[in-house]
Amino acid sequence: MATLLSAGKAAAFKMGKGDSRNLVGPSTGAQDITLNYSVFQADEEFPQHFHEESADIFIVLEGGVSVRQGDVYTPITAGQFAYVPSPEVHGTVNTSGAEATLISFQAPPDQALYRGERDPSKTGTTPRPPDNHVTSVRIDNLASGDSSKEEKTTSWAPASPNTGTPEMRLDYFELGQGGTLQEPAARDKEAVWFVWSGEVSIMAGGETLCASRHEGAFVPSGEAQTVRNDSAETARLIRCQAI
Repeated sequence: MATLLSAGKAAAFKMGKGDSRNLVGPSTGAQDITLNYSVFQADEEFPQHFHEESADIFIVLEGGVSVRQGDVYTPITAGQFAYVPSPEVHGTVNTSGAEATLISFQAPPDQALYRGERDPSKTGTTPRPPDNHVTSVRIDNLASGDSSKEEKTTSWAPASPNTGTPEMRLDYFELGQGGTLQEPAARDKEAVWFVWSGEVSIMAGGETLCASRHEGAFVPSGEAQTVRNDSAETARLIRCQAI
């Protein structure tokens, strides 16, 4: 059964500074994918860490942050994402001087992260990339990759196995009034929808969920999804599915 997600009601996820919340993950019953929501004030940092087998995609919704890898800081701003394959050392720090909001997906879930075993304040050690490291982190725009435009819907697939992201597929949609999206069921993998702006109805597993700005839906495997925008405002939607 699909579940409504709300950033304001999600459980706090404490690591480093900033307000981070876990909307989807092992504690909510997810097996294939996670979703975290974070708000960072100026200079606040999510500390450097790594995953042996998990990849991350994090997306800046408002403001800007920098991807930190040792002493290298790579800025990304609203509408951009970073794909971080394992086992790249990475963290995020708000170097923009203003508040920043971002979401992050991970597949498969790194259980050690949620047990606190990646937190340098608990382990006493902050990992660093090796000297002369050539990063595999990819930064790009959400409105990139394969695109499709219909009368009331524009979609992009900025991250997928075709773009070198074997762990998950990321889709970005702009849905006008009356626009409808239909996604077939994935037999054995979960999916997450997130509303960047606007308001939509998400139908899956016999449930109809109304999701507005910074809300969304977790869809278990085996459930087809239909999304519709009945409001006058164009809705901006992000969908991520484990592969």
